[in-house]
Amino acid sequence: MLRLTELSKVYPGGVVSLHPTSLDLDAGGRLVLLGPSGSGKSTLLRLIAGLETPTTGTVHWNDARLDRLPPHRRGVAFTAQRPALYPQLTVAEQLPASPRRAEAVALLRLEPLLARLPATLSGGEKQRVVLAKLLCRDAPLWLLDEPFGSLDPVFRAEFRHDLHLLAELAGATMIVVTHDPTDAPALGRRVGVLGGGKLQRFGTPEELHARPGNRFTAFCLGAMSLVDGVVRGGEFSEWTFHSGCGHLTVPLPLKGVGAGEWPSSLTLGLRPEDLRSVPPGTTPGGSEVLLSGWPVVFTEPFGSGWLVTVARGRTRLRGTGSPGTPPGIGTSTDWVFPIDRCEWFPTL
Repeated sequence: MLRLTELSKVYPGGVVSLHPTSLDLDAGGRLVLLGPSGSGKSTLLRLIAGLETPTTGTVHWNDARLDRLPPHRRGVAFTAQRPALYPQLTVAEQLPASPRRAEAVALLRLEPLLARLPATLSGGEKQRVVLAKLLCRDAPLWLLDEPFGSLDPVFRAEFRHDLHLLAELAGATMIVVTHDPTDAPALGRRVGVLGGGKLQRFGTPEELHARPGNRFTAFCLGAMSLVDGVVRGGEFSEWTFHSGCGHLTVPLPLKGVGAGEWPSSLTLGLRPEDLRSVPPGTTPGGSEVLLSGWPVVFTEPFGSGWLVTVARGRTRLRGTGSPGTPPGIGTSTDWVFPIDRCEWFPTL
C-alpha cells in the first residue's frame, strides 16, 4: 500500500504548492490525479519520487518510509511531462537489460524503431519507448506526469490501452497526472481532483460522476453543464433558481444544502444524459422541467447518438440526442430534465 499522511509543500515566501494531503492507494491500484495547471498534481508526484522535499508529512510504501530514502532507493519509476530520452542513443540502447525487454518491444511494436535515434521519432513513438523503459525497470510504483501531453488526440485512446496492458503485466501501482477529464475514467480505478493545492474530492469515477460534491470538481470532470444564477423565494413562496440571463427557471427543494435555506446565488449542474430531446408539444411530468424552442449551437458524436449543445442568452446546456441524423445548427428543439437529477453548488 502507498500511504500519504499530511503531505505538503510550501516554497520560500510562503507559496503553498500542496496543502496537507492524505490518501491511501492499495498495491496494484490505479489513481488518476485530475486538475488544472498549478493545482499541485506534479508537486505531489515529485514528493513521492523524492525530487522535492516535503514541508510536512510522510510517504509510506508498505512499512517503508519513502520520504527518508534518496530517490534511487525508492523503487519508483517516474516520467516527466515530456518524454526523456538520451539523444545520442538508439531506441535499442535506451532500453535497459531486463527479462521483460523482449516482451516490452513486442507489446509496444518497437521492433521497426530499434535502430533509430530519438530525433527521428514522432511524439507517439517516443512515448512508446518511454513506456517500454517503464516495463523494463520492473518498479512496483509508477508515477506518470501528463504521459499523453505530447500526443495528438487520435493516439490518446491507443496509449491509454497500452498503459493499462503494461501496468497489468507488471503488477505495478500507478499514479497518473492529467488535466484531461477523459483520462480519468479510462485510466483510474480511483480519481483525485486537485485544485488550489488541495485534494477536493477522492473516489471512483462513478462516485465522482454521480456526486461531484462541489462546483470545482464538476468543472474538472467536464461532463456537466454548469449554469450560474440567483435564488428567489422563501418564507411563504416556493424557492426557485433563475439563470443569470433569465432563460431558465428550476423549482428548488424547500431547504438549501445544510443551511436551512438557499444562498442568494447558486450554480446548477446538469449531466448530459439527464437532458433528453422530446418532440414539440410534449407535456412534461410533474417532476420535470421543459425547455421549449432552444436553438442548437453544436453537435458531436456521443455513443450511438449525439451530444447536442443548445443555448439561450449566456446559458448553454448539453443533452443527449437520438441516433440518426443530428439536428442542424440553429434548429429549434425541445428538451426535458428531471428536477431530482439536478446538482446544486454554491457559486464560486
